[in-house]
Amino acid sequence: MADSILLFESIQPTKLESVRVLRQSLSKILDHLDIKTNVKQHCLLCCSEWCTNLIIHATPPSRDITVSFRKSKKKWLLLIKDNGETWDPTMHRSIIDARTKTDILKGCGYGINIINNISDGMFYQSQPTYNLFTILWERDTHRIKPHILLVEDNTSQVQLYCAYLKPQFSVSIAANGRQALTFLKNEKVDLIISDIQMPEMSGIELRQQLEKIKTSSTPFIFLSHSLDEAIIHDAVDLGIDDYLKKPIKKKQLLNSIHRVLTRFNQVYHFLSQQVNQKITASLLPQVNLNSNHWRLAFQQRNTGRGGGDFILSTSHNGITQLLLADVMGHDESAKFFSYAYIGYIRGLMQNTDLTQPAQLLTKLSDNAYKDQLLSQTMLTGCCLSFINANTIKLSGAGHPYPIHIHHKRLHSIKAEGTLPGLLPHTEYQNISLILNKNERLVLLTDGLFESGNTITERETLELSIKKHLLITANLPLNIALEKIMHVFDTLAGTPPNDDALLLLIEKK
Repeated sequence: MADSILLFESIQPTKLESVRVLRQSLSKILDHLDIKTNVKQHCLLCCSEWCTNLIIHATPPSRDITVSFRKSKKKWLLLIKDNGETWDPTMHRSIIDARTKTDILKGCGYGINIINNISDGMFYQSQPTYNLFTILWERDTHRIKPHILLVEDNTSQVQLYCAYLKPQFSVSIAANGRQALTFLKNEKVDLIISDIQMPEMSGIELRQQLEKIKTSSTPFIFLSHSLDEAIIHDAVDLGIDDYLKKPIKKKQLLNSIHRVLTRFNQVYHFLSQQVNQKITASLLPQVNLNSNHWRLAFQQRNTGRGGGDFILSTSHNGITQLLLADVMGHDESAKFFSYAYIGYIRGLMQNTDLTQPAQLLTKLSDNAYKDQLLSQTMLTGCCLSFINANTIKLSGAGHPYPIHIHHKRLHSIKAEGTLPGLLPHTEYQNISLILNKNERLVLLTDGLFESGNTITERETLELSIKKHLLITANLPLNIALEKIMHVFDTLAGTPPNDDALLLLIEKK
């Protein structure tokens, strides 16, 4: 877990009501992460199963249960800590009853078989004062493909269209309009492709229902064998984006999809452009550091689809406090939420002890938890305060660790805490750092290391940037920053897959 980032942590008393509280809190963060739906469901089920097991079966019982959720380069990690009976689930394998051919452990309440079957791995540690059960899943770190919902009742047609689409798109299947509506209650898609004539609910009825629930803006393509002018008129009258006559060739289908998605994106960006232009200037990093002791330099990159990285600072009585934040998401909505957060944070900075960065994160978390707008999204943050000529205080909330460069080595500073706004009354911790001359402090957003398309590309990107942090450590700050960001641009491409921001700090 040394290279993982803490996203969530909650301690609850050992009672069944706590399982519901922990599951709800964990679900809230999973909703905002770039995580597969089935992994989210499996994670919640594993949390419920093991926590319930600890409450009902452990003898002696645990006084409380701590649930944490972390991410590393390759994995999602669910950690459940208790101080009750030691019982290693990895040592209790399935026992098959010779007579009934069923798993005996399935009915005993431990839920081990369930956890084993729906996770990608698990391990158990027992220490003198606590037990720790870790369950993990592989992260899908490939570039996100546009998500298409294919609504079609003909199995052979589904197989054919999937063969056409899956190399370029993520495809989900529904057998009729009713299944599609159920799917869309919990999932977002970039395009719907629907047959017209289907049992239970036709494509026409599906489109009509989507209009009623105000999701008709999703691009929509109809497929049909029919040449009936009345059906075609009804389909076109619903404001669809294309109508294709079956049988459909691969090139015809792909051309239609690319044309529809391109047109939709152009309209979407045009409609949001005026608002974007008004708020973009507010999202540029704004740092006022008039100091005789410190200097800093920063650059950022964004995907061109909006962006949620920003820096804010304030100074009073010789103390400067700075917050680097990253709103989750890479589209215009991330930029809008960043704008909303900036207003809150500026006000909080004016009414917070600037020498206590953890206090700012605590107030930010309380506000985000209570506010109906800010609670709709998540951000990570790292706050620091320049205390005197040598000392910097830091506090983190779900953010990549700051890096301390000294003695020609890179050292991660374990400033971590739960994502703001997940839980009421979240407390954060301060870490003090003495920064000497010829040393540097590095702050970054996760896009700096995670803008590759694959795990290999991301690892190469991270290793290259860390290598150049050391190579440039003796160069002037701005020159070092230029060289490092040149490496990022070369490997990540322009624009990158994720927003990225790099901040370098040194003592004068």
